Amino acid sequence: MSVASETSTQVYKKISQEVERILDNLTLPVNDPALQKANSNARLQLESFQTRLNEAIDSLRSNAEWETFTIAFYGETNAGKSTVIEALRILLQENTKLTRQAAFRQFQQQHDLSPEALENADRALKENEALAASLSQALAEVRGRYSDREAELGKELSRLSTLIEDQKTRWSAIRRLLALWILSQEQKQWRQVKQKQQALEAEIHQETQSLAVQKADCNAQRQTMLKQRARMDEKFTELNALADGEIIGTGMSDFTLDATLYPFESCGQRFALLDIPGIEGKESKVREQIQHAVEKAHAVFYVTSKATAPQKGDEDNPGTLEKIRSHLNAQTEVWTLFNKRVTNAMALGRPLVNEDEAHSIQDLDDKMREQLGKNYRQTLVVSAMPAFLSLAEHLVPGGPNAKSRDKYLKAFTPEELLEKTGVSALARVLTQQLVADSKSKIARSNIQKTRVVLDDIAAQVSVLQSDTYAKLVWQLNEDKNSAHKQLDHALKSLRQRLIDRAEESVSRFRNHARERIYKVIDGDISNDRFKSELEAMISLEHASLEKSLPGILKAELERFQSEISDIVAQFQQHARGILNTFSRLQTHKFSSNIPLTIDIDNGINVTGLLATLAGGALLFWNPAGWLVLGPALANLAFAAYKALRSMISSSYKMSQQKQSADKNLSNVAAHMNDAIVDGIQKAFPELQKKIAEIKDMLEEPVKQVSGINEILIQAAAGLRLLSTGIDFSGAK
Repeated sequence: MSVASETSTQVYKKISQEVERILDNLTLPVNDPALQKANSNARLQLESFQTRLNEAIDSLRSNAEWETFTIAFYGETNAGKSTVIEALRILLQENTKLTRQAAFRQFQQQHDLSPEALENADRALKENEALAASLSQALAEVRGRYSDREAELGKELSRLSTLIEDQKTRWSAIRRLLALWILSQEQKQWRQVKQKQQALEAEIHQETQSLAVQKADCNAQRQTMLKQRARMDEKFTELNALADGEIIGTGMSDFTLDATLYPFESCGQRFALLDIPGIEGKESKVREQIQHAVEKAHAVFYVTSKATAPQKGDEDNPGTLEKIRSHLNAQTEVWTLFNKRVTNAMALGRPLVNEDEAHSIQDLDDKMREQLGKNYRQTLVVSAMPAFLSLAEHLVPGGPNAKSRDKYLKAFTPEELLEKTGVSALARVLTQQLVADSKSKIARSNIQKTRVVLDDIAAQVSVLQSDTYAKLVWQLNEDKNSAHKQLDHALKSLRQRLIDRAEESVSRFRNHARERIYKVIDGDISNDRFKSELEAMISLEHASLEKSLPGILKAELERFQSEISDIVAQFQQHARGILNTFSRLQTHKFSSNIPLTIDIDNGINVTGLLATLAGGALLFWNPAGWLVLGPALANLAFAAYKALRSMISSSYKMSQQKQSADKNLSNVAAHMNDAIVDGIQKAFPELQKKIAEIKDMLEEPVKQVSGINEILIQAAAGLRLLSTGIDFSGAK
């Protein structure tokens, strides 16, 4: 399918139309009723797959990128994807990063938030604290000089007060009245001591007044400084929103919940980095974001913080390895980025990975290559955080990142840190190797994604065909063949039983007739009477046989009907059980509620059909009519007896008559047997016709399932052929 002049949207539309054409052609009307039902059932199955395919194609149409080569950073939660991207944004001077850095500088300058301003503010606070401490100490020293005198006066006042109170308890009422005008000696002393105390306090106040004023001024200045520092901290918080590292997580799970695109241009090549949410957090919250992001990407870095192969899971809980295959199997270029965690500058004085980690990385590459094949490249090693810190010149003064940056820069220059952390090498891979020939890579990537969608659906159709319908065809065919053999055996057994029952009936006819004629012969009858008696006996027993034979044969037919009914019922029950089993498996594997609607009886009235095997068949049979007695009687042969000897010996005559009776009865019986067998043979085609109809009925579900199986085979082949024929060479 060439689309050299079509847009990408038209390409996807044409793919959907081509798929619809393939499926329509596979389910065209047919004359065979069984195949009509097969087509109808197959159509339901294929429409389910077509819906999934259209949804996948629509998603590609919405998310595929045709202009800018897009590199996704995908992987574990908290593996450092955003840190790597942030370092690259600064290193490669991504436009939005430059804009934020300019805003950072403007805000910092506007509010005087430089490291020097912070240092001055903190130094002023420390100086204020020191001054306050020295003033407090000076005040304490002054008060210390007066403390003994203050204590002595206080002690004397307390002693005099106690003494005065004790005296008052012993005074009379007149003395208490006089005390209002005349003081006691103790009261006069108390007043003198009190005056000394007040004079001392005045002296202390005069000496500490200057220091107290200075201390109050110092405290007021501190409050002002603290308010200014608090306002500075508020501005630092605002500044932090503009600082380098705003996209880096805080260590909390699921920090990145949205896929974010960062455009770049380097060496004349346009490309973009795509930051994708982690695949090991609350993935249900970001599954759609991840899917859309990998559909947009043309190359992917799987970012991990562990130098080990991703772990496998199980059917209920897929592991990282299964998630990688599910998300990235459509990618044309996948790399692993091992982000080695380094927490101090000393660790950068040696190679980033040790020997054990190097072996683990080789195993990781092997496992990834097993999952992704030739589209997997290799592992690159970085240490993102030190690289970011070496580049981050726009950080909040005094913050954790600024302090960590200072530590690293004391040990290495920024250029050395970039080389030692592997980020310089990563940038060269991005700008020189990865984005080279980006237009053809974009087309190849989008072709691959579309092919994978088609191949995935084709694979699902093939799995449905091979795991369900192919097995179903084989199983139903086996059961049908077994039922056919049982029907043939039942029909063959019926033929033999009918002949056996006929022979038994004729044998009874012969025995009964012989018993009757022997009794008459034993009465010493004449030869003429013997002849007439024999004919009479044969006619009598013949009439009895004519009456009993149809019932005897009908009983065998009814037995045959029951056998056939059991065979058909057993086949139908087994077939329905098989269909139910496969239907449950199909629902489990494909999450589909489309049932396997195979008609087991195909609408034929089995009961009515089988009924004709007994009563209905007898309408075509006339066992009594087969026993035409005339020819048999006409062919009775009587030997010429030796009259003389017969007259002389009665026993000899009776012996001759019995011999004649036996011979004639055997001849008549043989004639009857031949007539019955001939009648059975002539009437048997009607039974064979009924059995053939039943066989055709049992063939119906096999034909239906075989029809669906063939349609699914052709559908999968058509989708694969469409996949290999996709050409986006001119899409844009």
